[in-house]
Amino acid sequence: MVDYHLHTRLCRHAAGEMAEYIETAAAKGIEEVCFTPHIPMPDFYGRNLRMEPADMEIYLTEVDKLKKEYPDMVILTGIEADYYEGYEEYLEKFLSSYSLDLVLISIHFIAGWPPGNWVFNFEFPGRPLSDIYHDYFQALKKGINTGLFDIVAHFDLIKQPGAPVLETNREDVEEIIELCRRQGVGFEINTSGFRKAIGEPYPAPEIIEILVDKSVLLISGSDAHAPEQVALRFDTLQHIPITRFKKRRPLKQ
Repeated sequence: MVDYHLHTRLCRHAAGEMAEYIETAAAKGIEEVCFTPHIPMPDFYGRNLRMEPADMEIYLTEVDKLKKEYPDMVILTGIEADYYEGYEEYLEKFLSSYSLDLVLISIHFIAGWPPGNWVFNFEFPGRPLSDIYHDYFQALKKGINTGLFDIVAHFDLIKQPGAPVLETNREDVEEIIELCRRQGVGFEINTSGFRKAIGEPYPAPEIIEILVDKSVLLISGSDAHAPEQVALRFDTLQHIPITRFKKRRPLKQ
């Protein structure tokens, strides 16, 4: 098992030292981790919740240091990159400037939505939830089609308790799964939902079954924002075939 979604204090909303994440991973039997701090995006929403451009060198230097201090742990250098329509050129330039092992695509804000609406905290009175979900999946599809990303992070992050996306937006879900399968883009099984009101992973177990059946590349990630969250509920993932990455390429099993 690997944990390919760990945050750092450089994100400005995570706690603990990077070494503590590694030590927790080792204590839980994890032999490979990937740090994925939020990409710097100047003049973008949530700037206080992500790295600043100057933080990138601090991050890379710390990872190199940790690799020497923890030789028994495989430590990868990744990033969680927001996709937001209109920032494609910036993302392409940034991602091509660094040697990364993994790039996660995440959607937290959607172009055209009024400021203040996050995908997991929105308010559109009177608008069908299926339409709101559709906005999210359309944005995700555009991001995947850029070819800039390796893995879809927390695929159904937008889902609300009691309203699974498969019930209202199955066509959207199946379209994106097929798109990723064709392009070799994988999905993250993200266990952070177990520490939230939704009480299940992202994506939902029913979607995970579809992904496994279609042999889509899968990774495991806790989305840890504190050391104690590393490998959260990974006991639920034992039956899932997990793929390892290096230099943005899946390794043969």
